[in-house]
Amino acid sequence: MASAKQVLVVDDNVDVVESLSALLQCHGYETAAAHNGYEACDWVREAMPKAIIMDLGMPWMDGFGAVRAIRRMPGAQAVPIIALTGSADRDSAKKAVAAGFTQHFSKPLNFDHLNRYLSSLT
Repeated sequence: MASAKQVLVVDDNVDVVESLSALLQCHGYETAAAHNGYEACDWVREAMPKAIIMDLGMPWMDGFGAVRAIRRMPGAQAVPIIALTGSADRDSAKKAVAAGFTQHFSKPLNFDHLNRYLSSLT
């Protein structure tokens, strides 16, 4: 069973996954990693995380495809899924929320804002 503070970090950039996971772990979160939308879907099927932080632009299955697939999974409708993207514009945030993301953060990530948001979920 997933911990109350388990976060799945999904990004095709290994450095982003490793650094964000390390920051989250320093703040008491357990993390898991996926590097594309297919891996994220597999991971969610196996062990439902308490939150997902996902890049939008990934090869094979991007964040938009992955969030739509995850939202169709039993029990995954209420999982907070946070979009992480290089686009800071309002249109990008609207598209992410319309696709099924619960929140949108742009890169470079303000970790304090992300940590406050994650803390508000528990």
